[in-house]
Order: sequence, then C-alpha cells, then structure tokens
Amino acid sequence: TDTILERAAGMSIPEVFEAEGEEAFRVAEAQVLDSVHAHVRIVVSTGGGLVMRNQNWSKLQTGLVVYLKVDPEVIMKRIEGTDRPLLQTENPLETLQKLTEERKERYEQADVTVEIEEGMSVEDVADKCVRALHDFIDDNPPAWKQAKAKAAADGLDWVQ
Repeated sequence: TDTILERAAGMSIPEVFEAEGEEAFRVAEAQVLDSVHAHVRIVVSTGGGLVMRNQNWSKLQTGLVVYLKVDPEVIMKRIEGTDRPLLQTENPLETLQKLTEERKERYEQADVTVEIEEGMSVEDVADKCVRALHDFIDDNPPAWKQAKAKAAADGLDWVQ
C-alpha cells in the first residue's frame, strides 16, 4: 500500500509525514486499502500500523491475513539506511520494540503467522508464506467441502 500511496501523493512516505502529519498519512493509507481490498486473488502488503484502525483490520479480514513475525533487531538491520518516519527518534530500536508491542495483539489475530529469521532472502520469505498458506487452507477447508465430506460420511449422495 505504501508504493501506491507514494505514487498517488507524488511524494515519499517521510515527505507525507513531514508535510501532512501521521493522521493524514493514516487517512490516505486507509483510502489506498479501500481501493485495493475488493480485488480478489491478490497480495496486499501493508505497513505495520495499518492494522491498528478497526476499519482497516475488518477490510483485511475479507481475505487471509499473514503476519510476518520478525524480531525488531532483524527489522532494524533490514531497513538500515531508510528514513521511516516513526523511527526518527533518539533510539529507533527501542521505538520499534514499543510499536511492535503495541501492535502485537492485533498482529497475533492474523490467520497465518510466518516467523522470519535473519538471513532469509525475499524468496525464502515468499516460499515460507506460500507453504504456510497452503497448510492453513488444507487445515481449514471451505464450508462446502466440509458439508460434502459430512454428507458422504452420512451415506448421502452429493451432486457431482
């Protein structure tokens, strides 16, 4: 969503924060989510704070939500050299740890949690996500599949 927001705003996320403030950024972020959430069979990658607004969380829940669980220390190494607005503090790691803790309850409500370790490549992360999603879908079949299996177990004919 950040990439779409930057294109629409014609400026980077840090520039949006500086010019308009966090609240305006969050409103724009929600508008971007509004524009993409109705699409099916897509992956929507969001910033970490998007889930904290209930209306955003409910939109995300119309699909499968994947939480990439990463230690703050690993995140800091991955984003080194970037200018994340909320981390422009005296102690960015401490700030990130605090943000992670504040958001933890919502993050842990995701359908699938994928633990990310230091040294994993983008491809490794994507592969791990795909495997976790396949497992989740296998373990949580759609209602019609459950009804079909129950009907078969009860000796009922099922329309083929």
